Amino acid sequence: MTNTIDQYREAKATYEKLHNQAKKELIARFNQLANELLQIQRELKEDFGHKVIIPTKGKVSARPVKVAAPAAPNPQIAVLEKKVAAEKLKLEKAVAAGKPEKAIQDRIYELEDELRLIKEK
Repeated sequence: MTNTIDQYREAKATYEKLHNQAKKELIARFNQLANELLQIQRELKEDFGHKVIIPTKGKVSARPVKVAAPAAPNPQIAVLEKKVAAEKLKLEKAVAAGKPEKAIQDRIYELEDELRLIKEK
């Protein structure tokens, strides 16, 4: 058990070390880019007379992908699904009562085929 605790503590120490290193590197990179941005801004103004305002928010370079709205449900599908459910319930009752079930099973197959054909369109 002690071995597991030791491994956990080592992993935690390693994580904290990497976390601090990454933070320092990100801050350094940010400052580097900020300095470069200021230098470019200064050159644009001095050399070309063009004043550029440093944005407070980044610009999105790629357009967002539009997600197609789901198609409206086909009312025929809903009706057929209800019929299939009703026929399956009827089948369960017929089986429980010991009545013939072949006609009900055939009707279920017909409805399911019709439903499958509509969904394939």
